[in-house]
Amino acid sequence: MHHTTLPHDRSSQLWVEHTPTDKLMASIRRWVTTLMHDEGITNPLARDEETVVAKIFTKEEGILAGITAADYLLKDWLPGAKWRWTIGDGGMVNAGKMILELEGGREQILNAERIILNLIGRLSGIATNTSHWVQRARPTKVASTRKVHWGLLDKWAVSLGGGLTHRLTRKDAKMIKENDLATMIHKDEKRPKGVKRIVNELELDDLGAFAVLEVKTIDEAIAAAESWVERMGIEGRQDRLTVMLDNMPPEKAKNVILDLETRKFRGLVIIEVSGGIEYDELQIWNELGVDVISSSRLHRGASPLDVTMLFEGA
Repeated sequence: MHHTTLPHDRSSQLWVEHTPTDKLMASIRRWVTTLMHDEGITNPLARDEETVVAKIFTKEEGILAGITAADYLLKDWLPGAKWRWTIGDGGMVNAGKMILELEGGREQILNAERIILNLIGRLSGIATNTSHWVQRARPTKVASTRKVHWGLLDKWAVSLGGGLTHRLTRKDAKMIKENDLATMIHKDEKRPKGVKRIVNELELDDLGAFAVLEVKTIDEAIAAAESWVERMGIEGRQDRLTVMLDNMPPEKAKNVILDLETRKFRGLVIIEVSGGIEYDELQIWNELGVDVISSSRLHRGASPLDVTMLFEGA
């Protein structure tokens, strides 16, 4: 059984109808400013007298991401420059595709060249890598984690590649992880019993976008699901709880899934697996019937898409 809709997709907080939200634009401004400052550039680059035309080409196929961020850089940091994009964020490209034609001062463009290429290359690499995971795992969904380097920009790139963003911030959704459980379970309490108590004590109206409980064992997973379904029945609600099987091998995860399906709990329980998931294992997890696979490898394991800038006449 696969849930067809999952609350792990928070992309609408970043990107709506091919347009960045205020939240995403604020993040873009912060990151672009930081990258420029790290390059020693603290003010917009004045246009010099020598005008040149430069073009950015892809050197391999992939999915583009970062165009909106690069466009912001051009608008705010290269006054007087003129440019034209041939494709937007989320577009599929082949090797040799010209994606940008830029006219400006020679030194102006040279000073911004590496930052523009890094933005497009890195974020496009994440989008492209994510698309590979999505295709291999289908119909199981794949989601990123919060182990990101460029914050919301990484999450945005994952979304452009077809993945789910998962939480955008710690407060975005209620997630009870191993460290939380360590402080919440009483010293004289067995862990499955403690998990049941914690589920029963959750403030249902304070869960954020969704709720996730991380478990390590089969008994903990079953205890969480059983307690949640019982509580929903008592309170007459249909909220879903995500039970995250953390670093649980496939054979144990299979036992959890079979047990929950036998008890008809899957309607109210989303099964997420995370921790050490390898690309080559995705089909195994898909066949088990998990709902979502979360992995930092979507962004941390991505190689940048190879893009280059060439000046006319070069």
